Amino acid sequence: MYAAPKIYEDVVVPEPNISMYKVKPIYDDLTVPGTEDVTWARDIEARQDKCLSELELLRQRVLKIEADCCGASENTSKLDVVIGCSVGSPAVYMAAIIARKVNCLIKVFSHSSNTKEVDSTITNKLLCVNNGETDYCGVNIIYKDTAAPYFMACPGRQVAVSGLSNILRYIARERNYVSLYNEADLETAALIDEILSFIDSLEQRCNASASEIGQILNNIAGYIKSSTYLAGDSLSIADIALCCILVSLDSKLVPNTLRTYLSNTIRSNYEMRVLKAFVNWIPHES
Repeated sequence: MYAAPKIYEDVVVPEPNISMYKVKPIYDDLTVPGTEDVTWARDIEARQDKCLSELELLRQRVLKIEADCCGASENTSKLDVVIGCSVGSPAVYMAAIIARKVNCLIKVFSHSSNTKEVDSTITNKLLCVNNGETDYCGVNIIYKDTAAPYFMACPGRQVAVSGLSNILRYIARERNYVSLYNEADLETAALIDEILSFIDSLEQRCNASASEIGQILNNIAGYIKSSTYLAGDSLSIADIALCCILVSLDSKLVPNTLRTYLSNTIRSNYEMRVLKAFVNWIPHES
């Protein structure tokens, strides 16, 4: 009298929906062994390599997210640097990006050794960076007769480094901007350093012939493939250095690939949008 019908009688158990976990077998569309040749083995190996590459890219993204979310926080103390450079140097635009990133004001001075005319239009634009948003000056630009830009970590104490790449490395380390330059990510950091070596050579040859500059620019453009950025899927100090040099160059020397790259980079990153004020061949958004 207490017998109950079996709960599984006449019940069709649906198969679990696992379509979201399905991946295309790596052997689809491969040549069956013995039908034509043995290229199927190479096809399998190529697809496995592609899978491993995609997994590695995913791993790097996860590591980057962990570094951004769980790593040491950025240095939020007040910045106090002096950048010495010549008039028209890419370091001028780098200073604007740093100021926007840190949210500080810029002051501009002209040293007695400077023999070039200072463009008041650019100076006024520099003075407008973050104006009304903050009340302290963290970046001081001093125009001097110098071949390469240098910087002081604080007034009166010059650090023995020069060049855009070294200044940007210092800023990234001092402010702990791991999203711009994460030395714990060895492969990406090595790629950034490699690209910066090309940018260094471009910076040192800013007065070279158009053909020589064009050759270096084409070499750098080779790093821009499917990604918007030079190294990885996000902005790095390599992108900042290159964009600053592109802004300082005659626009006629910049190939179309790098024109598009510069435009996209400026529009896609808050700190880079400050460059729009200095570039007249990039359409301004309303």
